[in-house]
Amino acid sequence: MSVNTEPTQVGSLTEEELAEFTRVRNIASQMIQQLGSLELRKNKLIRDLENNELNAKQLLSQARERIGISEETPWQVRDDGAIFALSSTEEDKTEG
Repeated sequence: MSVNTEPTQVGSLTEEELAEFTRVRNIASQMIQQLGSLELRKNKLIRDLENNELNAKQLLSQARERIGISEETPWQVRDDGAIFALSSTEEDKTEG
């Protein structure tokens, strides 16, 4: 017994169905292209964000070195640019 693997036409879409099917297929294709473009833009934004973070870290590291704060000392920069070193209470007790 053999199995027939050849397709056999059993009907066809109406002109309206074919037109609508073509329209929605074209919309899907455009959406896929837009998603691809968005994915490329997203990847570029991620790279730009990573570069921006690296630049910020380098800038803060240079400022820390310029001010003379050791890497072990916690510190922070306020929005106005003021730099504060956070001292522990033990250090405060030994100094006073």
